[in-house]
Amino acid sequence: MTEGHALDCATLAEVPARLGPRASAVYPGTRESLTPADFDAGSARWAHGLLAAGVRAGEVVGLLLPTCPEVLLGLFGVVRAGAAAAMLAPHSADPEVAAERLAPAVRQARMRFLIAHPDHVAVARALASRCASLTVLDTDVEAPGAGALPEVGADDLAVVQFTSGSTGRPKGVMLTHAAVMAGLRAITTTSAFTERDVMVTWAPHFHDLGLFGLLSILLAGGEAQVLSPLAFMRRPAGTLRLLSDTGGTLMTGPDFSYRKIVAAATPAALGGLDLSRWRLAYNGAEPVRADTVADFQQSLAGAGVSGSVMYPVYGMAEATLAVTFPEPGTAPRIVHVDRATLADDGLAVQVPSGQAGAKALVGVGRPVTGMRVRVLDEAGSVCPQGRAGEIQIAGPAVTSGYLHDAAATAAAFDGSWLRTGDLGFCLDGDLFIAGRRKEMIIVRGQNHFPEDVEDLVRASPDVHRGRCVAFADADSEHIVVVAELRPKADHAAVTTGLRVAVADRLGLAAVRVHAVRPGWLPTTSSGKWQRDLARRRLSE
Repeated sequence: MTEGHALDCATLAEVPARLGPRASAVYPGTRESLTPADFDAGSARWAHGLLAAGVRAGEVVGLLLPTCPEVLLGLFGVVRAGAAAAMLAPHSADPEVAAERLAPAVRQARMRFLIAHPDHVAVARALASRCASLTVLDTDVEAPGAGALPEVGADDLAVVQFTSGSTGRPKGVMLTHAAVMAGLRAITTTSAFTERDVMVTWAPHFHDLGLFGLLSILLAGGEAQVLSPLAFMRRPAGTLRLLSDTGGTLMTGPDFSYRKIVAAATPAALGGLDLSRWRLAYNGAEPVRADTVADFQQSLAGAGVSGSVMYPVYGMAEATLAVTFPEPGTAPRIVHVDRATLADDGLAVQVPSGQAGAKALVGVGRPVTGMRVRVLDEAGSVCPQGRAGEIQIAGPAVTSGYLHDAAATAAAFDGSWLRTGDLGFCLDGDLFIAGRRKEMIIVRGQNHFPEDVEDLVRASPDVHRGRCVAFADADSEHIVVVAELRPKADHAAVTTGLRVAVADRLGLAAVRVHAVRPGWLPTTSSGKWQRDLARRRLSE
């Protein structure tokens, strides 16, 4: 094994043999761990076992795994066998439901092999019954083989990241070895990782935030403390304890996870904790809320967390995660703009925070190493500062397209630039995200961002865990709000109150509010709302 210089590798297949001596993944929940020697020898055994099972170079191999060491060993084993890895998410506790949701991705990838952990064997069997060409392999697929493994090139496919977005239709984001390595280098360089960093991560490995965040710290030679999503959700205070006990310096998660941390950060929970080594709390994968930033800073200051730890970022699977990051060590930038002017005219006009109609937006930094970002108006011209338009990206970490989907690939690109579908604007070099282009709500000639309606509705104590979505009913020119209400709430009174609040605060009289039970609203595997699917479910 040749130690170190993992970030200099041309392919992900070379990485296990070149990890730094301190690179490690620790699983507190099961007390398991992986060392550089484990990564190298273990992934080689996986690769030989996959080849013996019939895996061919260039094909896509699925991995259906919980949070466990086999995630990394399987990933490296697949790419060392010359294949591409696709992390699949068991969306439901019901095997039949989970299999039904996974089958479209399996078919889209023309997948012949699926590696399934014993915890998910029932899902795997149900999936195989729907996909006749699928062979299910156990996680003991490894073999001792001593022969040479296939040559893997930088332009070969390494990872297929399935993303359903808001429509529910799976698309396989193709990432070559060159793209993955460029993306990981961008993360580690822009964030100034060192081998002394310790990342505490719970984000699911089937989401780009969890997968590439974990890989980035390992390639930098640091330590990863890997929790399951369930462990974090059940005990966010326990995650703070782990950060303190391990000297954690990095953590990843979407905005809602930091709201959970704030709620858990009681004086009793923070007692005796030292979080002074924590330097970056990556906040991405969903809109970053200004109140989350402020509450986080205020709640954790007493435990040694500085005001620059909260780290709002912008990324996506198509970019191998990272698009823009702030400068490490700088406090988050929050601006207030006129909500109506931004929605109707696409202009970010700054106003005082207390002014009526003020909308708070959090900056997500500047392009990471190797990434280019531009904002275009409807005519295809680059927007001046403060003018909102569609964000487009280009660079070595950007996807080459969607697996076996030429139409989606063609629609996604403007020449060499990828259309993100996000609306944003720049101020003094920093990018601000305004919303999703296709989710803009137009009612009676006026534009509205669904997040503005949702932020207002989720503030109600009767909305279960703030869970709600908003979208337009084009036929009746109304905004539709679907909110999960707490079990004992008076549905009639709450829905009336929410309609009045939206009308008063946002000037929207054409609003319908639908109350649903907790857990009704559909989300993607990364926790994003599936507004289109909610719309369809409501009409059924």
